[in-house]
This record gives sequence, C-alpha cells and structure tokens, in this order.
Amino acid sequence: MSEDHPSRLIRLRIRFSLLDADGDGRLQAEDFDLLAGRILDALAVKRTSAKATALLEACRTYWQGLVAALDGDADDVVTFEEYAAALRDDAHFDQYGQPYVHALASLADWNEDGQVERADFLACMTAIGFGRPQVERIYAELGFDGAVAAEEWEAAIRDFYLSATADTPGQFLARQSA
Repeated sequence: MSEDHPSRLIRLRIRFSLLDADGDGRLQAEDFDLLAGRILDALAVKRTSAKATALLEACRTYWQGLVAALDGDADDVVTFEEYAAALRDDAHFDQYGQPYVHALASLADWNEDGQVERADFLACMTAIGFGRPQVERIYAELGFDGAVAAEEWEAAIRDFYLSATADTPGQFLARQSA
C-alpha cells in the first residue's frame, strides 16, 4: 500500500483526533493530560493510585516522544500536517507509545488477572474517544467473549498505530462508526 493511500490518511486522521483530546486540531501536552483524565474518570480510578500515576506518566512520555520527533517548527504543538508527514516507526512507538498502551491495559485490568472486562473495555475506549456503537462493534469483531486478554488489546492498539495493512486486528479500531 502506498503511503498516500486514502485508508492511511483516514487512519491518521482518526488517530490524530483521538489524541487531540480538546478537539482544537492541534496536539499539545494538555491533550495527553486530558486524555488520561478522561480514562481515569471513566474507570473511576483515584488519581493518587499507582496505576493512575503510571497512566499519567505514560501519556506525558508519549507526548514528549511525539513532540520531539514531529514538531518541525519547535512550537510545542504538533499539527495534523506534522503528524501525517511522519513515517511509521516501530522503535519510536515501542519507546514512547507502548508505555501508554501498557499503562492503559493495566489500568483497565483492575484485578490484575490479565483480562479486561467488557464494561471496562467499553468505558475505556469511549473515554479515549471512540463512539459507543463503534466500540461495541470492535469488541464483537475482535472476538472477545466476556473479557479481552490485556496482551491482545495491547497488540491490537499497536497494530492500529503501526500497521499499513487492513487485515490486522488493530485495524478494526480504524473503522468508521455507522
């Protein structure tokens, strides 16, 4: 698939809009604090807990990695154009995005059994910015039954951010809501 393929642009726009927590069309440090706050509120997690601290720190690390790599004009803002111009980079995601993904799955796995219960998955995904009907469809299409393995969810999110193909589980996350 060409880097200019329309589905790539759609996925980039979806990912950008999910990270743009305040919806102003620009990524800034505050967006990542807002995103973490929405997730913590949706799962009713106290901000003083170790898991909340891990999520907040992971969101800040993710932001720092994005701004360092993508902010071409050094204004501490990442525009969609800057975001879209960046190449997918597994190593960059592993260093900056994966801690966020792991902290998210760990937070949603409140009883630490390696499983994220359906209600927590739905609450978390809608807090991130996915529409409820889309989250229900994602849950069904990924074949989760009662709970999702935290590791499977982490892998699907990684696919969503890095895969250029449409045949990976994470690409269910990029499907538009009907």
